[in-house]
Amino acid sequence: MSNDSWRPKLHIAPYSGSISDPNGLCQFKGTYHFFCQNAPTYPGDFDSPHGWGHFATRDLVHYVFLGCHIFPGSPADADGSYSGGAYINEDADEAWFYYTGNIREGDGDGTTSGRLANQTLMRSYNGINMEGKEIVLDNSGYPAYCSCHVRDPKVWKQDGKLHMLLGARTLADSRGAIMMYDSDDGYAWEMSGSVTNLEEKPFGYMWECPDRIVLGGKEFLSTCPQGMCKAIESQGSTRPTCQNVHAAGYFPVDGTIVDLLHLDTERMDAKAPRAAIDESTFVDWDYGFDFYACQTLVAEDGRTMLVGWMSLPHDEDDVRAYDNPTETWRGVLTVPRVLTYCEKCGRILQAPPAEIDALRGDAQTFDGSVTLPKKCADVVLDGIEGKGTIKFGDFLELRFEEDGIAKLEFTDMTKSGDRKLRQAPISDVRKVRILVDTSVLEIFVNDGCYVFGTRFFEESDTLTISHDLKAASQVWYPMDEVEVNYLVSR
Repeated sequence: MSNDSWRPKLHIAPYSGSISDPNGLCQFKGTYHFFCQNAPTYPGDFDSPHGWGHFATRDLVHYVFLGCHIFPGSPADADGSYSGGAYINEDADEAWFYYTGNIREGDGDGTTSGRLANQTLMRSYNGINMEGKEIVLDNSGYPAYCSCHVRDPKVWKQDGKLHMLLGARTLADSRGAIMMYDSDDGYAWEMSGSVTNLEEKPFGYMWECPDRIVLGGKEFLSTCPQGMCKAIESQGSTRPTCQNVHAAGYFPVDGTIVDLLHLDTERMDAKAPRAAIDESTFVDWDYGFDFYACQTLVAEDGRTMLVGWMSLPHDEDDVRAYDNPTETWRGVLTVPRVLTYCEKCGRILQAPPAEIDALRGDAQTFDGSVTLPKKCADVVLDGIEGKGTIKFGDFLELRFEEDGIAKLEFTDMTKSGDRKLRQAPISDVRKVRILVDTSVLEIFVNDGCYVFGTRFFEESDTLTISHDLKAASQVWYPMDEVEVNYLVSR
């Protein structure tokens, strides 16, 4: 198969190089800006510098790739322009982009010493042209309990003040934590709180990608705890969670995140972050094999949308890193997922946006089995009663079992990169929607109450989906393609 045989038709992927963590997601003056970590010369160059690749769109269907407008090359970020977020400064009529500039110095290991984490600001009047690189917070502003891993600023305005969340890792016990800083002007920041999990055992060694989400008047703290794939061993089959080496999920918050973190009164003088998060309340964003480093944006029409990176770094605690068959490009982003809060189930629902729905062709009914000629379709099973299995070719199964556990399992390891099984606690399945896209699956169960995202590498030009579920409606839609105009190759 050629490189382009694996290129998705509904998802963002690079023309060349590698993309990963979504960064700086925003809509500014009508244009959506989807930045992401971008190593332009990887995989050919394993030392390729990391900056922010920039995809822009007005309609979530037609994109242009504008290259890397945030890229290492200054005293602030000579060794990497790492992840961060966007803040729309309405007073200045500008988009402000905060990110972590990485500097390696000396012979340190990069964790206990030898790394500078510079929270850096770049301003833009149009979301494209960037002005300057100004360090607004550096290692001198972090409490003594922090390791050199402090990153991923997320900034918002609330009650007349700016707030910044930062992911952190502690020195003493490699504990994941989140710190908060407050500012009046976006330049001078003062630490105003911290939080970590309640139990003595760390809930992951680093909490990356902190995010504040507000839905239905409720606040949620989203984060990506690293080093989590063995958490399921202690949870048992009744609550499978954190099955990937690095997890992604959210904690419901009583009240506001600001109030929660302001309860930390010791702050810079503290010996450890404040233990206040009940880890048992953690909810996975995605139960599939490939989902990490997610970030949200609030669109101008009020929709909150989540975008994740559909890949994972794997290590000895999970399985070997898998190489997809492409040679010149790597990495895919999820479709934007519109978030809503369901009072009935107490979870955040995720669904593709209406713009993706509009790409559907005429509905095609089927009975138990359908062969998709281009491996690009939207398949919907509705009015489901009872248990059963959905099969994807002869290599992958999604089983809804009598014990109330749904299992996504690769039956052919050559298509999976040695990854085997993921599970979710779904006692009653009513509806399944499957976005099939060449080498990508996003499976939304019960209107997105549970989601499975995974890559697969089937060499056939077609894909057969079959099932034995009792469903009142079985429909599939051929899909028009999302268009990406690569104005520059990198």
